[in-house]
Amino acid sequence: MALGLFPHITAAATEITLYTFPESGKAGYYPTGNLCRDKAGALYGTTFLGGAYNQGTVFRLSPPGPGQRNWSFSVLYHFHGGNDGGAPFGGVVRDASGTLYGTAFAGGVNSNGVVFKLTPPAPGHSTWTETVLHDFSYDWVLKVHDGAGPCSGLIMDASGALYGTTIGGGATSQFGTGYGTVFKLMPPGPGQTAWTETVLYYFAGGADGQSPSSGLTIDSTGALYGTTHYGGTGTCQDDRGSVVGCGTVFKLTPPRPGTTKWTKTTLHRFSGSPDGGLPAGTLRLDATGAIYGTTYEGGTSGNGTLFKLTPPGAGQTAWRKSILHSFAGPDGAGPQGGLIADLSGRLYGTASGGGNGYGVVFRLSPPTPGQTAWSEALLHVFNIVTSGDNPAYGLVADPQGKLFGTAYDGGAGLGGTIFEVSP
Repeated sequence: MALGLFPHITAAATEITLYTFPESGKAGYYPTGNLCRDKAGALYGTTFLGGAYNQGTVFRLSPPGPGQRNWSFSVLYHFHGGNDGGAPFGGVVRDASGTLYGTAFAGGVNSNGVVFKLTPPAPGHSTWTETVLHDFSYDWVLKVHDGAGPCSGLIMDASGALYGTTIGGGATSQFGTGYGTVFKLMPPGPGQTAWTETVLYYFAGGADGQSPSSGLTIDSTGALYGTTHYGGTGTCQDDRGSVVGCGTVFKLTPPRPGTTKWTKTTLHRFSGSPDGGLPAGTLRLDATGAIYGTTYEGGTSGNGTLFKLTPPGAGQTAWRKSILHSFAGPDGAGPQGGLIADLSGRLYGTASGGGNGYGVVFRLSPPTPGQTAWSEALLHVFNIVTSGDNPAYGLVADPQGKLFGTAYDGGAGLGGTIFEVSP
């Protein structure tokens, strides 16, 4: 079970902007997705635009060497926007060999996005090699139900299989864009070269949920947990102004022996204010099986929430939802990056707005003995001119408790930043 635990931060935090993206050029700009960190401390991520063909990039930011002060930035791959994909949203995951895996929202043979693999250079070479592992295909006229528009990151299980979501495709929606899917990619078996894709679930819209825009979480049994941004209940609206529901939390249970069908269970349907609405960001599981996450809207002030879902007790079937914090605006607004936790159970995340209007990094501490309320502390308030604007994605921590993340835009170059928040 991936808990994302790290030593707790014990003092006031300090922010350092490690890199500023220029709002044009081959370095890429508008960083998207959660960062991935290797054992040497290098950070890997994606940019939505920029690069040699203005279709986005995969980048690496390496820590300073002995006697140096500045981090070293390099672009590992420039997307062309054709069959190789374009506009990556979801960041990358890294396997033990250093190979990177991710999704591109656009491009591919069918122009519905791809899953890609980026292989490190062979000894004596410097070029990373991109391979498309899967091309998504969706045609609502021909009823091709594979999925379209993967905009979340991937997770990898112990066997090397990849899991993710597509925001569209699957079952045909009223607008012809599809309600979204959950998919699995199996690596090639002995003597094979092609990865095998399986759609684990097709969302049906309405009460079932639609538009899964965030990544998945996996537990020790192989069950998957995620959210749909829309669907469920409530009167939340999409960008067209249509009432599409306030989102759901779901669980996908692997097939029982001798069967092939995954079982989907809706754990919670959001209703808006004060309950929360439009869940976003990867969910976090703790050792008890409780789920933590964020909603972009809802809560007592409409600025979003941080919630907990507790598994059913003995003899019960329903999960119990509680709101740990409702954002008020000055303390943050619009959280959508998910959460990580330290060893004492304190939660850390970002809010894409609030603070001075440009977003915050926050910490939420469990109640002290005799208390019931969680307490929030702001670790950093963003400044659009210096540290950036719109920290829309999650955090990653090093063993010392330093936090790393991205701001989507702003900063000295206007194209976003990579930042560090440390004790």
